[in-house]
Amino acid sequence: MKRLSKRTGFTLVELLVVIAIIGVLVGLLLPAVQAAREAARRMSCSNNLKQLGLAMHNYHDTHQRLPAMGVRGMGANTGIWYSWTIATLPFVEQDPMYDAIQNQARPRGPGLPTPWSTASNAFGTSTWKVNIPSFQCPSDAEPSDLRESPSLLNYKVCVGDDYHQNHFIPSQGRNNRGIFQMDRWRKFADITDGLSNTVMLGEVAGGGARNSILGGVAVNLRSWNPASCEARVDPVTRKLTGDLRAEFRPTSGRAWDGRPYFAGFATMVAPNGPSCHWGGVDGNEHMGTLSGQHPGGAQVCNADGSVTFVTETIDSGNQAIDDVADPAGRISPWGLWGARGSRGAGEVSQP
Repeated sequence: MKRLSKRTGFTLVELLVVIAIIGVLVGLLLPAVQAAREAARRMSCSNNLKQLGLAMHNYHDTHQRLPAMGVRGMGANTGIWYSWTIATLPFVEQDPMYDAIQNQARPRGPGLPTPWSTASNAFGTSTWKVNIPSFQCPSDAEPSDLRESPSLLNYKVCVGDDYHQNHFIPSQGRNNRGIFQMDRWRKFADITDGLSNTVMLGEVAGGGARNSILGGVAVNLRSWNPASCEARVDPVTRKLTGDLRAEFRPTSGRAWDGRPYFAGFATMVAPNGPSCHWGGVDGNEHMGTLSGQHPGGAQVCNADGSVTFVTETIDSGNQAIDDVADPAGRISPWGLWGARGSRGAGEVSQP
């Protein structure tokens, strides 16, 4: 009589059990893998901010002042504003690009293209249309429409707890409360609240859909208080409502534009809240908000060069209070977050 041979394979039930176990393990491990990836991206983002903070200090050591948020006169049209990012290029290991830009800029050259030009002949694709790694946070997505986005920027300078006049220049008799302003070069000595207490740079997400809180901008606000901006968010869908910025004009899409809409943010609305614009054009007052794709908040670089994480729950004071044209030395009505942005209102001495 022949012996029955031993079974050497697997039954269908056994295979299904193994597959189910593998699926469960993958489901358990995937969040941990995603968290590890985000932690790596957040660290890279922090390093970028640290590098830009160091660039600001090196610029100050060289020129005895900080760069202005925006300057005019570098383009063929002298009314165009160009960003602080150009001034910092030599200090983020981009000397060839800086030299090429200076040779093109007036009065030495014919003038720079507009900051939103993506034309194939706009100053060469290797210069005007290039993304600087230290200008981009790896956690943020690329904008969906790059028609007016020659070079991306996720890091903005802080204009302070200031919305009413952040697009004005000193010759117009307006003086904002942050470190940076258009056409004004401040010194570290001007930051009387203390370098470690004052925000210098921060991240701003720009790759979201036009109606998303992270990346979108509500325009035609026509109001001066943060509460009005927050009211532009639908409480159910958590999407922006009303008039919105154009898809082809993302705030992270113009690294070379020196206006507040593209170059700065304010410490009024709490981090990861909505951003709003007074009118419908880029040059109006901008209530830009610190924002990032990191869970729970976003990162800033303080004036002393230290990088810290600011949570969404930071005290932002009375959001219903209006900004005013000339706040002078008043204590910020927008809590600790407002105080972190003002450079010399004396909030650090308050209880």
